[in-house]
Amino acid sequence: MYSLTVSVFAIGGLLGSLIVGILVSRFGRKGTVVNTTVLVFIAGSFMGFSRICGSPEMVIIGRFITGIHSGISLSVVPMYLGEIAPKNLRGFLGLVPSIFIGTGVFAAQILGLHELLGKEEHWPLFLSVVVVPTFIQLMLLPWFPESPRYLLIEKHNVHATITALKWYRAKCNIQAEIEEMQEEQRSLSSVETLSVWKLLLDDTVRWQVLSVMVINVGMQLSGIDAVRTL
Repeated sequence: MYSLTVSVFAIGGLLGSLIVGILVSRFGRKGTVVNTTVLVFIAGSFMGFSRICGSPEMVIIGRFITGIHSGISLSVVPMYLGEIAPKNLRGFLGLVPSIFIGTGVFAAQILGLHELLGKEEHWPLFLSVVVVPTFIQLMLLPWFPESPRYLLIEKHNVHATITALKWYRAKCNIQAEIEEMQEEQRSLSSVETLSVWKLLLDDTVRWQVLSVMVINVGMQLSGIDAVRTL
């Protein structure tokens, strides 16, 4: 039961990452992040009331649902940040999710101390604390515009794109950025979308794919992932 409770989070994360493409095409980048917050509240309810109901299975279900949300968020949030950021800040904003993941893990280690929420009777509350930052996000994120790239390339809404760019760019040549995205749109229309299998068999990007795979495998065998496993 303990092993299943721990590992089911990763299974949910795998499932969540597989449905990201469908969600971002239907709801947009910001829309996907906002709409999937309901998963966190459902998961928090399952885990928070598990002790009262005397059901450890509720913790397993809650962690599975949390894993689905994490798999979605880890794909959508970097995408959203990269598309709303100006060129000079894209590299930095691309690192922001990783920075906050590390901060979250550190905060969890602190809150998990026996003197705080590490006691047995406090574990359901500790597991459901995840709803707090999600609630703050739900209150703030709807005020932000959707990704300009999504609005132009996928929704073909030039007016909404201009409005979003004006909101995100205090001083910027909006017309030049729109023309750049339109050029990208024309390029994408002439490029065939590759499946994962075709990508693995494509000789032209083989070294790039291998590099990404090696880096991600290395991350699992070092740093915080290795520490948590031990």
